[in-house]
Amino acid sequence: MYDRRPRLSRLSLPLDRRGRLSYIRARVFSRSRLLQLTGQLKQKRVVVYGDIVADRFIYGTPKRISREAPVLILRQYRDDTLLGGAGNAINNIASLGGVPAPVSFVGNDGEGTKLLEKLEGQGVDCSGVLRTDRYNTPTKVRILGGFPHAARQQIVRYDIEDRFDISDAESARVAELLREQIAKADAALISDYGYGIVTPPLAETLTGAGKPVTLDSRYDLLRYRNVTAATPNEEEAANAAGISLDDSNGDQVREAGAKLRQALSSEALLITRGSRGMALFERGRDEPLFISVYGTDQVADVTGAGDTVIATFTLALAAGGSFAEAAKLANYAGGIVVMKMGTATVSNDELRHAIERDEELKE
Repeated sequence: MYDRRPRLSRLSLPLDRRGRLSYIRARVFSRSRLLQLTGQLKQKRVVVYGDIVADRFIYGTPKRISREAPVLILRQYRDDTLLGGAGNAINNIASLGGVPAPVSFVGNDGEGTKLLEKLEGQGVDCSGVLRTDRYNTPTKVRILGGFPHAARQQIVRYDIEDRFDISDAESARVAELLREQIAKADAALISDYGYGIVTPPLAETLTGAGKPVTLDSRYDLLRYRNVTAATPNEEEAANAAGISLDDSNGDQVREAGAKLRQALSSEALLITRGSRGMALFERGRDEPLFISVYGTDQVADVTGAGDTVIATFTLALAAGGSFAEAAKLANYAGGIVVMKMGTATVSNDELRHAIERDEELKE
């Protein structure tokens, strides 16, 4: 979601059609209301249906240049496997005080076992996560070099991927699980990373339940209609809309956002724009709400920031927040998490602290 581009000057902020800053027309947020909403995130139950991914980080200290090839040799000193994809969204919901209810598949392999152990160790009920021999848990392996107490640079990443072809019997079982979980939940989150676990017919089990359902789809955004809201990044939105989003004044974002929200038949669409912040499109509002990026431009790591954003956004909707309030809280969460290394989470206390120190809020 967030990138490493420098923050924009005032002259490059989105303008409305008369050339005025869009932020002038933006809604004013109340500190007391956002703090109240943050407290209400706790114990809200969210179904998370999606691809659980293993994010593996291998750390090493520089040793020497290899004589076999012009590459750096690292001496490994650490190997971490973290929750990625839908697993990261689950992790963030739990960190914020919510109750995630995951429905997914992982392989009968070592990475799948590690991920389930991590979830269960945090008190997450994993009865809806099914194991299978026909599928290898997707694993993204990142190699980082640097000294233990200094900045570490990602040198290379390689992905161990598989495609899950869900059977009719497995689809029926997942549909049953989704119906059971959404009946007890306050909202649902669909996290589609393209590995085959998420399908439009199964997603409709959630969208027909009358509760907020959010969507994060890496490659097939327009296949999932009638969700309450979707949270694509600029690249995903551009690909789905067939529109380049390289403008700085927001006109192309306006066109793409309006087109996508209408195509999805959604109540809202939240486009995350990296250092440009976010653009929120809502049914019944002619102009989008542009929210400037929270925090500094000294980004540590953007890994999994989009998962944090949709987790916070969904949890805020589950707690009764408006789309604008949910987007504002998600913007804080995204700004906090990119300051951390690796696939990270944001806590409820960190979110409250960000709200308390934001001088732009009214009391």
